[in-house]
Amino acid sequence: MEKIIFQEEQKSSQVWLTIVLIISLFSVVAPFAYGVYSQEVLDKPFGDKPMSTGALIGVGITATLIIGAVNWLIIKMRIKIKVTNEALWVSYPPLSRWKKITPEMIQRYEIRTYNAVREFGGHGLKKTLKNGTSYTLSGNVGLQLYFVGGKKLLIGTQKKQALEYAMHKLMTGETREGL
Repeated sequence: MEKIIFQEEQKSSQVWLTIVLIISLFSVVAPFAYGVYSQEVLDKPFGDKPMSTGALIGVGITATLIIGAVNWLIIKMRIKIKVTNEALWVSYPPLSRWKKITPEMIQRYEIRTYNAVREFGGHGLKKTLKNGTSYTLSGNVGLQLYFVGGKKLLIGTQKKQALEYAMHKLMTGETREGL
């Protein structure tokens, strides 16, 4: 039975991101709502080549649903990290499922400072040829894994000392003794 040594869940709690998401949704809804108001209440065609009110409503609803879905994905993004006595588990829902990483897969690891923009093009679930894959949401400290075979994975953390301790326990096998 797997015993949990370390667990962390990060979610984006940046106020500016929430404001941007609200503005993006409003900027899509407002023009279509005004267009319907203009055509139905003011009896004035909306735009140089006005479409029917029904088409305007349909396009507005479709655009709102698309922007709403993207906003929902951004709001629901999280990084979940779990270190057990047998493996490191990482997930980036809703974009990825749990990934099991065993000690045998890891050549070496380190806790390091990173620059998300310079190394990966920003925070998020990113893949680059040079730096490998990253799971980050904010901050600049992460667990860098170097896999047997050359691949790399960086996992952002807000609990660097606890994660480093758990990884040491996992990699040295201290957690599996006596089981």
